[in-house]
Amino acid sequence: MSKNYKDIDRRVKRTRQFIQDALISLIAEKGFDALTVHEITERADVNRSTFYFHFMDKYDLLDQSVNEMLEKFAESLKSYDVNPDEKCPIERSAPLVQQFEHVAKHANFYKTMIGEKGIPSFAKRMKSAIEEAFYRKLEYSNMEHRQIPIPKDILCRYVASAHYGVIESWLEKDMPYSPAYMSSLLRELVKIGPLNAAGILKE
Repeated sequence: MSKNYKDIDRRVKRTRQFIQDALISLIAEKGFDALTVHEITERADVNRSTFYFHFMDKYDLLDQSVNEMLEKFAESLKSYDVNPDEKCPIERSAPLVQQFEHVAKHANFYKTMIGEKGIPSFAKRMKSAIEEAFYRKLEYSNMEHRQIPIPKDILCRYVASAHYGVIESWLEKDMPYSPAYMSSLLRELVKIGPLNAAGILKE
């Protein structure tokens, strides 16, 4: 790729990012339904023709923004996948760190999307991505196909909801702890359960 094409590509990405950032800031202020393309272009400091070059309307902008971020989130969850030879992959904290680092990097987006003025379907899709990742972990870890005492769908839903809840709480409190610390907390919760973690039951 020539230098000129690289420069153009960077400008296109930067412009799209300005527009997407404007969308998120306006959703946080007034909600998606109330905002207009005019407000988005004013906030992004671009003209309408530039906006429509990239997006059909505000709904297309929202869809593309959400899909792009959830693809990145799913990519961070791929580190949830494990080596079949590992007996207890949850012992590894590095994969969880990557997930929290991703969320921290895009904290404004996630806080807005799961907040009061956010998009209800976003949280559901986020939980679904976690659920699918944990299901893969179970499949890789249980190569001998042992009988699991709890139905897999219930177990995966439970873990996904808890995982999502930890992320949500962390964002609501403006991320007072590091991704590494949050990773270790979540790892312990998944490994030993909430009652053991609280000291109510002993392992």
